[in-house]
Amino acid sequence: MSPARILIGAMLIVAGIGLVVLARSEFARCNQPTDPGRATSEIITTGVFSISRNPLYLGGILLLAGLALSLNAPWALMLLLPSLVACHFILIAPEERYLVAKFGEPYRQYTESVHRWIGRS
Repeated sequence: MSPARILIGAMLIVAGIGLVVLARSEFARCNQPTDPGRATSEIITTGVFSISRNPLYLGGILLLAGLALSLNAPWALMLLLPSLVACHFILIAPEERYLVAKFGEPYRQYTESVHRWIGRS
């Protein structure tokens, strides 16, 4: 196994864990639940949510990609794409419909300024 692959994998793992920790900290700071089954009372647009609408999912993806690289598991990398598609339809799309229905225009403005995965418009 190449040291470069292990290093890149480790960097992705650290970035993924970092995003998850920062996102959960922001949820806690704003007194909002992280459980998708519990209602939220506000849109969080601060911290990592100012650069990603889905930092928890992004963190999980980076973590899995890092583990796959570090452990030399190409099959796990190949499962990332179908996992992303499933994540979109099973988790993200319903969450976005819920947030639009609950918060309306403020959420739409947020979606126009912050990309789903990473970056700002």
